[in-house]
Amino acid sequence: MRHVLAIGAFALLVSSVGAVAQADTATSSVQYTGVSSSANAQAVSPDVAEWTSRLIMTTPGRHRSGVERFAGGILARTSKMARSLTSSALRFLGVPYVFGGTSTSGFDCSGFVQHVFAMLGIGLPRTADAQYDFGKPAVGGPRPGDLVFFDTYGGVSHVGIYLGKGQFVHASSSHGVMVSHLSDSYWAARYVGAKRLIASR
Repeated sequence: MRHVLAIGAFALLVSSVGAVAQADTATSSVQYTGVSSSANAQAVSPDVAEWTSRLIMTTPGRHRSGVERFAGGILARTSKMARSLTSSALRFLGVPYVFGGTSTSGFDCSGFVQHVFAMLGIGLPRTADAQYDFGKPAVGGPRPGDLVFFDTYGGVSHVGIYLGKGQFVHASSSHGVMVSHLSDSYWAARYVGAKRLIASR
């Protein structure tokens, strides 16, 4: 009788090990072909909109993989950077316009943008047209922290920082650093497009 029980226990042990091995193989296969490759694509994406739309959502209580945590961390840091950027930009409301200005005593449009981004440790070219070339297209429209560009006298010649809800902050030659709306007739007629720079830090 003991012999029979021992043989039964051994058979049960062998079948359990086999099942675990198969489960491990199936799990690693799913992680490799699905979650891992998709999340890695998000992690290296230079586009915040892509990260937002493709971010792997986890159900409450489910353990997140390291790749999911990494992708989520990148999105959180990028969102925090955008908030920091826009709040920093608004600190300069009312600073006068100075042609060629790059300091708090006076800004021109691209000098203002360059200064605000430098506060976050992001180096940008000096002029509006060079900043336009430096950025990546803002897929899906502008998001807070993106740059918005305008043709005010031939080519890309004016730039501001998008705040959300159709508003942007910029150094205007008539009012200094101020907030305007993309739908204002003057700006709407001269709008060139938006570029995303935060994710390429």
